[in-house]
Amino acid sequence: MKYNYPVKYAAMPIIEQVGWSHGLNELKRNYDVVCYIVSKCYLLSDKTKYKENGKNEKVYEVVFPYQKGQYYSWERVTPSFNVFNHACTNSDFVEKVFDSYEEALEFVTQKNKKLFDKTLVHLSYTEDLAAQLSKKREEFNDMLSRYKMLEQQILANTSDFKQSNVKALNKLIMKNKGKIKVLSSSLYEFLEYSSYSKFIVYSISIEQYDKLVTLINNQDTSDISEIMENASPILYYDCEAKEKNIMAIDQDGNVLYYINEWETLKSNDEQKIPSVELKEIDDKTSHLFTTETLEDIMLSFNEHKYINPNEIQGSVLKKTLFDKNKE
Repeated sequence: MKYNYPVKYAAMPIIEQVGWSHGLNELKRNYDVVCYIVSKCYLLSDKTKYKENGKNEKVYEVVFPYQKGQYYSWERVTPSFNVFNHACTNSDFVEKVFDSYEEALEFVTQKNKKLFDKTLVHLSYTEDLAAQLSKKREEFNDMLSRYKMLEQQILANTSDFKQSNVKALNKLIMKNKGKIKVLSSSLYEFLEYSSYSKFIVYSISIEQYDKLVTLINNQDTSDISEIMENASPILYYDCEAKEKNIMAIDQDGNVLYYINEWETLKSNDEQKIPSVELKEIDDKTSHLFTTETLEDIMLSFNEHKYINPNEIQGSVLKKTLFDKNKE
């Protein structure tokens, strides 16, 4: 996978406008956390923060895969970094991360109860206190139900986002004009800067990769052809072609998908790109070997849909904070 961070569950804060305040020259909007939902997340780091009283606490830097964009839609995102200091520009810090949805849900439920309790502070102790309390509960449950639908949609849209996909990215092996070497980059780093070269990428097993690296380090290339015999072609790019797309291919050279200049995976049903003649590929084309698979490529470049909470349809869980029965 292109993004190889640990995947966890965490409490994702939902931030909305909660009122107005006086600014320098005019009124300004006040925003605050109104509730929490469970979401998967990329775990970037964990840090220990030390306080003046000598105590410390652990915080976790995470990136939630869906974040609020323009016009009320939620966009699928990946970790983004500042090119100068490599600081993540779209991360959040949370107090806990979990390995399961159930653990995170219990934590989120407690945090939402605390948020609701805060809304009761300003209630008037009058004869209609019970009615005020009932109204507050109804309003909070309605808001929570809406975001519970968003939670379930996000979880459904991140079914590809699994901890089992996390693995170390091996470097790329390149064979060109009879010479073979291990590059300093991974496959995805190479693809980002490869628009001026002609190449074909083969998928090999970890065992094959390790054997190739050993032979290269020992400067013994006698058995390399035998090791690469069962390598599966997965990508092809021709810098001289009219359409500048990286083609995702099968073992017979049939183009299944193509990756366009925006790094988006598209089905070949749209362009009808002819199959690649594998037998005609010669040493003028760079032959690259990776442990990534065609499935890894598809998951890494798949185009993900926006989520508009107003358009969520279907059977979606609508649990409220005050439900007494378990689901």
